Amino acid sequence: MKPIKLSMTAFGPYQTKEVIDFTKLHEHGIFVVSGATGAGKTTIFDAISFALYDSGSGEDREKSLFLRSDFADETIDTEVELEFEVRGRLYRIWRKFGQDGSSAKREFYEITGGIEVPAVEKFQVKLIQAKVEELIGLTYSQFNQIVMLPQGEFQKLLTSESKHKEEIFRKIFKTERFTKMVELLREKKKSAEKLYDQSIMQQDHTIHEIISRLPNRDSELFSEINQDVINLYQVKQALLNEQQYYEEHCKTLKGQYEKSKLQLQQLNETFSEQKLLNERIEKYLLRKTRLAELLQQEQTMQSEKQRLELAKKANQIEPLEREHEKVKLQFERAEIALQHAKKDFEKAKSQLQNAMKFYDEQKQHEPLLDEYSKSISQLEQLLPIYQSIDEQRKSVLKIEENQNNAKQLFEKLQKEDITLKEQQQKQRIIINELEEKVATYQETFEAHAMLTKKIELAREILKLQSSEVALTKTLAEKQQIANLAQERLQKLEQQIRSNHAAFLATSLHHGEACPVCGSTEHPAIHSSEALEVDDNELTALRRESDSAMQNFYQVSSKLEVEQAALNEKQQVLQQLGIEPSSLHEYEQQLSVLTNQLSMQKQQQAQLLMEKKNLEQILQSKEMLQGRIEKGQQYVSEIDKQYAQEKGKLEQSEKSLLPQFSTVQQVTEALTSLQQKYRHLKEAIQKALEALQNIQLEEKTCEVNYEHATKNLTEKQQESKIAQSAFESALLQEGFHIEAYKQALLSQQVQQQIQETLESYKQNVHTLTVQIAEEQQMLEGKELVDLKAIEQQISLLNEQIEAQYSEVKLVHSYALQCGETLEKLEKSARQIEDYKEKLMQVEHVYDLIRGQNEAKISFERFAQIGYLEKVTQAANERLRVLSNGQYFLKSTGRKEGNAQSGLSIDVYDSNTGQTRDVKTLSGGEKFNASLSLALGMADVIQSVQGSVHIDTMFIDEGFGTLDEEALRRAIDILIDLQQTGRLIGVISHVAELKAAMPAILQVQKLKEGYSKTEIIIK
Repeated sequence: MKPIKLSMTAFGPYQTKEVIDFTKLHEHGIFVVSGATGAGKTTIFDAISFALYDSGSGEDREKSLFLRSDFADETIDTEVELEFEVRGRLYRIWRKFGQDGSSAKREFYEITGGIEVPAVEKFQVKLIQAKVEELIGLTYSQFNQIVMLPQGEFQKLLTSESKHKEEIFRKIFKTERFTKMVELLREKKKSAEKLYDQSIMQQDHTIHEIISRLPNRDSELFSEINQDVINLYQVKQALLNEQQYYEEHCKTLKGQYEKSKLQLQQLNETFSEQKLLNERIEKYLLRKTRLAELLQQEQTMQSEKQRLELAKKANQIEPLEREHEKVKLQFERAEIALQHAKKDFEKAKSQLQNAMKFYDEQKQHEPLLDEYSKSISQLEQLLPIYQSIDEQRKSVLKIEENQNNAKQLFEKLQKEDITLKEQQQKQRIIINELEEKVATYQETFEAHAMLTKKIELAREILKLQSSEVALTKTLAEKQQIANLAQERLQKLEQQIRSNHAAFLATSLHHGEACPVCGSTEHPAIHSSEALEVDDNELTALRRESDSAMQNFYQVSSKLEVEQAALNEKQQVLQQLGIEPSSLHEYEQQLSVLTNQLSMQKQQQAQLLMEKKNLEQILQSKEMLQGRIEKGQQYVSEIDKQYAQEKGKLEQSEKSLLPQFSTVQQVTEALTSLQQKYRHLKEAIQKALEALQNIQLEEKTCEVNYEHATKNLTEKQQESKIAQSAFESALLQEGFHIEAYKQALLSQQVQQQIQETLESYKQNVHTLTVQIAEEQQMLEGKELVDLKAIEQQISLLNEQIEAQYSEVKLVHSYALQCGETLEKLEKSARQIEDYKEKLMQVEHVYDLIRGQNEAKISFERFAQIGYLEKVTQAANERLRVLSNGQYFLKSTGRKEGNAQSGLSIDVYDSNTGQTRDVKTLSGGEKFNASLSLALGMADVIQSVQGSVHIDTMFIDEGFGTLDEEALRRAIDILIDLQQTGRLIGVISHVAELKAAMPAILQVQKLKEGYSKTEIIIK
């Protein structure tokens, strides 16, 4: 990715739109970003990072909320636009902050032949983020480690602990998938442990269930179960023995059960035979008793037979009686009907006379109908005229109402105009007062900024002075400790050398060559006594000495850095004329200026609001003026319309009749006449219809009376004939009327008597025959008592049921033993399976998460490989930057109890020793960090073939380099630039600015905001 053009609006210290055109660098691919502290140099890097990844550079500048300009007007939106090139293709990305409740916006286009085409389907955050990462090939974390090297985070990868490097490498090389593997294996392990524990619990539950499923008896099984430690093999063997015991016992019980069943069968057969004989004897005795009872009823049966014969004769006469009663009833009804017909006929004749009289009376009013009809016709002609005049009246009233409303509205608008004029005058007075108050805002702001800078510098000086004193004291202590350690080590080493000399002296003889110097003469042979020296003590003293010296060098290096920083800050203080002793006075002044600035900011906001209110008042006044003009014109027009319509109404009212003044009076009069005409006509018609109906009813009543007279004569004759026939039939059968009534029986009763007689006859015959047959068969036989046999059967049934239950129970115990054995076998197999799986998962889980001999997780192992590649690539640059003195090494050095493997040490070729990178000086750390960042970029490009790093921005560290180191760093950067990369460096170092062919100058204006300019040398 190469930036082409960067536009920043209301971003950081840039008040309005600031454009940086990187094409103005021409062929110069390396430039320095220069400017005063706080001018906005790092903000340029923030803008590039924000445009691409919607976040600023560095951890402290990620939130876009802090990148909004304090100098921009509230009406100006904060926007960033970046045109950049990736592998020969041009793109434009634009982002706008979301503020004051508005939502953030974004655009992303590819520019082809001057035409912009959307690079994504929709301008959504996720889609744009994915497309940027796809094009550049780097995530936000990778971008900030190998392209954008932000201030304060440049040395993190070099000096951080292994656990922090792990987080950095996880983001850069995306090794979080290995962490997910650990989480997945942890869940698998938990699941395997759960299954294993459940299988053991299931086995224990199965064993303890034996107590509730089998009866407790003195056996090997219950002895084993009640032990403190249960042996599964012995429990299974005891279960087999228990199963055999119950199977044998069940066999014995089944034999007893079958024997009892056979005995019960024999007893049931005997009982059935005796019971059958008893039943036959009882039936024989019962039939004899029944026959005797039937023979006693013979006389009653004869009486019923005679009664039945009389009933049959009476039934033959009954139809004649019914006919006689029927005709008699018809005669009585004919008499009643004749009386009713006579009465109705007389009533109809009276009603006919009344109807004729009423009709004549109504007929006399018929001439009024013509008069009503003429009057109705006249009023119907007048009604439209009155309706038209009524509409004119309503129209005039409506216009009059509108006229009053218009006048009221016009008066209201005039009052509103007066009110707005007063508000306008008051608003102008408020604005003038606020403008006077905020006139000195810029001066106050500049004074506040300058004083803030003075206070920060003074605090830094005081802090550095305090730190220098503490470090000086610590350095003296560390030096004293190191000197003591060196002295003890030297004494011990001297003793070792003395021991060696004593040992050699024992073997020296005059005339023999010395193995050290070769001399044959030995004028002064070492005669001191050798003392024993412990090798462990020597090793410990050497470690103690090395550690003390290393601590001394660390404090010394830190003190040099603090003193250099202190000298630099003191020079700035002298230039600005700042006295650290006046810090309290500066802080008091700053507090006053802060309150004043805060008040003026509030007044500025209020001024802006009051100006907006004034604009709204002016707009309202302008709109009101237009409404007043329109209202005045409307009032004039409606007055004219009212006068015209009222004149037309007065002219029309002259044609009205004197008896009617409104359309309602005409309508009421017309309705009244129409009702009178309709009622009179209906009355005449009803009288005629009533007369016709009465005439028809009178004729009907006359015919009914004649028919009733004739019907009575006929029914009287039929009644006499029916009575004569009924009396003749009684006389012929020898009945008088009372005897006839007693003899009458219904067909149902006759049928019952007939059936009773036949049943009696049949029962007597059947019982006689049956008794004769049974008497021969049962001769000499007697009843037997069956209760004793029943008691024996009942007792035997209870015994068989108890035996059957016991057989089933013992059989179930045997089955329970078998089922429990199967469960235990199954549980044992499951436990072994789950245990094997758990051990496999635990082994892989511990191996992956670092619980192994090397104490390195799988993710850390992969990261070590990347780190080795990075340090190998970094050493190519560090060799040049350190003039061959330093080389970075990836070591497995332990850091407390944490995992090892990602620690970085530095090998010093001058001393031949390896030490922690934290012991390097400030300039050496910068060179190592720069080399590591460049090595990281090389590895990223090699690992991810689609990534090509065309740009690098560095914001740190060049001020810590000496002249020679700075020259080598510049050479490295120039070599990088010659490979086609665009390299930007933020620095205050004069030598670096002098060596660069181009400068991006950031100037902070006196108003507080900044401007940029590209300078080509």
